[in-house]
Parts: sequence; C-alpha cells; structure tokens
Amino acid sequence: MSVSSRLSGVVAFAGSRHGSPWPVAPVVRLVRASGGSVRVGCAAGVDAAVRSACPGAAVVRAAAFSGPPAARLARRTRAVVLGSASLGLPRASALLVFPPAGGAPALGPGSSLALRLALSGGLAVWVAGGVRPAGSGWQKVALAGVPGWWLEPVQAALF
Repeated sequence: MSVSSRLSGVVAFAGSRHGSPWPVAPVVRLVRASGGSVRVGCAAGVDAAVRSACPGAAVVRAAAFSGPPAARLARRTRAVVLGSASLGLPRASALLVFPPAGGAPALGPGSSLALRLALSGGLAVWVAGGVRPAGSGWQKVALAGVPGWWLEPVQAALF
C-alpha cells in the first residue's frame, strides 16, 4: 500500500510526553487532507500537540480503563494503536511516532510500547527524525516536509 492510502484511514499518533523537536501540526493536517482520522492518547507533549492541531481527534483516555496507573496507561496505548472493541475503536491503519530529540532510540516506555504493538500488529509505521530506527526495511520518507522513516508491514509469504 502507498503512504497516502495508509494516511486515509485511522491514523494513530504517539510520542514523547516532553514534546518533540519535529513539528506535529503539519503532519496532522496532511492526515486530515488525505481523508484520514486522527487517534491519540490523553498525555502531555506530543499527544497534546496532536489534540491542539486536530480538536476533533479521537482521544483515548487512560481513565477509561481499570487497574493501577501503569496498566491503565498501557491499555490506553494499546487502544490507540490496535483499537478497542469495548470502546468501539477499530484498529489503526498506521502509527506515526514523534520521538524526543534523540530520535527513535530515545523513545520512552509509552512510545516504545506503541511502536512494538504496531510492528507486531502489522501496521505501517512512520517515525519522525533523521535517526533511522533499528531493523531493516525502513525507507526515508518526509511527511508534510517533516523528515522521517516509513516501514510497511511485513507480509507473510503465500505458499
């Protein structure tokens, strides 16, 4: 699938609670212009920047889940990326990640979880910044002029 077709679906956003040096708003506008919808968490930093750029975004709140705080945050991240039947949220078509200044290697626990869930769940992923994420298959792709790296999900071979 093409990048633009991935952006026309439900697009999940994740990133540092302390913000990112890469601009979020132009990428949010690109998703909306591509016909996509925006899903994001309830945290500060990148989540807040996404909500500010897209007041109509679907916001998944940790308070919607039970358990201790860390478990609620993990369940929120899972719902942002993979959806939640109980909340009526479909799985995302792509995850866009805005890391802190150190790039993907400097991701915190929430963004790292989002990235792992997306990769293991077969979602397309884009990570902002100039530092190539670990692993093979990443292609340099700028979204709305913001540099980053795109990875299409691996398709199982047909026998």
